[in-house]
Amino acid sequence: MSDTPAPSNSMVVHLLDPAFQRPVKSWRFEEKPSVSIGRGDDCDVELNDPYVSRLHVELAASGGAWRLISRGRNGVTIQGKQVEEAPLAHGTTFRLGAGGPTLRFDLDTAQAPVSSDSPQTLCFDTAEIGIFLLDSKKIDSEVEQIANGDYFQTLQQKARELRQKRKST
Repeated sequence: MSDTPAPSNSMVVHLLDPAFQRPVKSWRFEEKPSVSIGRGDDCDVELNDPYVSRLHVELAASGGAWRLISRGRNGVTIQGKQVEEAPLAHGTTFRLGAGGPTLRFDLDTAQAPVSSDSPQTLCFDTAEIGIFLLDSKKIDSEVEQIANGDYFQTLQQKARELRQKRKST
């Protein structure tokens, strides 16, 4: 008899941002043997996207392992290859349809608390975002230089002449 516990059926599905491949929404499922993903309002993960079928994919736990089963007509790709059924490992990324959303399967490793009741709507690391500070005195000075410059004054004079010409005709 083995002392090793059976793998948990708890897992997380992340909807990934197409540009940065970072989670923008996540769903956690505790001890659920099957998770449906699709456009239908009866799906566990509901995605409103034209590439997504009403029932597009099913994630099923069996024998301590997870499997992805394609159910939609637009198919599912993993690493650029279309699959009908495939084993899922922690971190597996898959795409619904040729141009549909990308999702990532993660075994529940008790990272950040995520639930379908309070999903993350945006997730990013603020340390990677540069902070832009504007120098209002410098901006005012540069605007004043432009406004008082010969080129801008010439444009203003031409605009006045055109308005006068339009009024007189």
